[in-house]
Amino acid sequence: MKKLLILTSIFLLLGSGQGWSETVEVKIIKSTFIPTVIKVKKGDTVRWVNTEELLHTVTSGKAPMSDGKFNAAYVKKEFEVTLDKAGFYDYYCELHPAIMRGVVIVEDH
Repeated sequence: MKKLLILTSIFLLLGSGQGWSETVEVKIIKSTFIPTVIKVKKGDTVRWVNTEELLHTVTSGKAPMSDGKFNAAYVKKEFEVTLDKAGFYDYYCELHPAIMRGVVIVEDH
């Protein structure tokens, strides 16, 4: 009986609609954000990983104008941001704005 109660409790918790947040990676390879466009859910974390020796930024907005939502000046290894609001988040590298741009699409569910 205890096993049934425990299993039922676990099932109810998992099926309650409360999802788990995830971390999604964007890699910086050869001065390019890969992938360029990603979709995540509200509450997920995006992690940019710089695989190069070159310095880059991850700046929200459309180049050359930052919108101030997030900014990582000079990403040496990695930078993370958790996005809690649905919408489109354009971003770019301030040092290489002509070639390094991307979009994070945050969905409600």
